[in-house]
Amino acid sequence: MTNYELTYLFYEAIQVGNGTMANYMTLVFGMLVTSYLAAHRLDRVMMWIALIIYSMFALGFCNEIFQSYSDFARLGLLLAERGQLPDSDLGWFGPVAVGEEPMYFIPKMVLTMTLAAYVGSLAFFFRARKTNLSSNSGPVTAAEAD
Repeated sequence: MTNYELTYLFYEAIQVGNGTMANYMTLVFGMLVTSYLAAHRLDRVMMWIALIIYSMFALGFCNEIFQSYSDFARLGLLLAERGQLPDSDLGWFGPVAVGEEPMYFIPKMVLTMTLAAYVGSLAFFFRARKTNLSSNSGPVTAAEAD
């Protein structure tokens, strides 16, 4: 592939990562809203079923996002390496102009962000459930939830 085809592929890879990240954030915020409105209405079995289903999709998204951003970073490193060649005309390209250091950091940062959102959404679920159960505002009381 030519440098320009690889550059185009670089931007396509980041679009896939961004699209997957948007879908993941939709899932996380759906979980937050659902937690606030309905977590206290679930008995223990239904609660664990909902959390297992959510966890399967959320962790699948985390993996997909990490892999996508890892591909993006590896492609950025390849282009940064090609951009250092004497006959290269990639001086305008980000990883060449700025340097390749961010390409090592980006996948780890994205993985940390997605896992933090997952753990935070689970913590929010249990906090919302506890708060709403203590106010007895649903069909399941605190004694029935245990």
